[in-house]
Amino acid sequence: MAPFYYKLSPASVYAYFAEIGKNTPIDVTLYNIPLFASPIDVPTVQKLSENFEKIVAIKDSSGDIPHMIRMIKAVRPNRPEFSFLTGWDAALMPLLLIGCDGGTNATSGVVPEITRKLYDLTIAGRLDEARTLQYDLVTLFDTMIYSAEFPNGFRAAANLRGFNLGEGRQPMSPEQKTDLNALTKTLQCLLSEHGFTDQPVGGCPITRSGGGSERTEIDAIVRNVVAELKRRGLT
Repeated sequence: MAPFYYKLSPASVYAYFAEIGKNTPIDVTLYNIPLFASPIDVPTVQKLSENFEKIVAIKDSSGDIPHMIRMIKAVRPNRPEFSFLTGWDAALMPLLLIGCDGGTNATSGVVPEITRKLYDLTIAGRLDEARTLQYDLVTLFDTMIYSAEFPNGFRAAANLRGFNLGEGRQPMSPEQKTDLNALTKTLQCLLSEHGFTDQPVGGCPITRSGGGSERTEIDAIVRNVVAELKRRGLT
């Protein structure tokens, strides 16, 4: 990652990574996250890729599709093996379609089954199926990242998958703790739609989608009853 707090000029960002490129004994992946650190612009990535063979990839978390296209066009002709990864889960499918090699995504720590399947479907050209998964991934991603202080939403979802990551060191107000409990129920409903968790006690809102709505409602009622029986230790 580029230096943070003070935003540096492209020349300073290049000098920073050049020093690393000259001295690193291992391969290096650049990390562009302009929301939190000095941005790594396209000419800088191009020069670094051409001058330092140990710099082998970039993870870009800007979510900026035209920016990714410009980077690929600038770098790939001279470094065809250079890898382009997206860190913006909400645009995984379109970024794969314009030439990204893959992604390193926070959502993969919660639903790796979905992100891997989305990758496979996109690469295979099964775009209608991939699009449906991308829409579901956006809903989950937005809920985790925007409904609580980062990364508490992701931590809560991972906990629902059976990974106890503990509590963050950042203090939370009583209101934030209450909001996080409500968010956990929302996340449990989203995860239950894909069979990753049971529905919470009391059930989830029923989404009516036409012909199958009656069956969906019956299924939801059955799941709610089973969840309540499990809670009481009767199954």
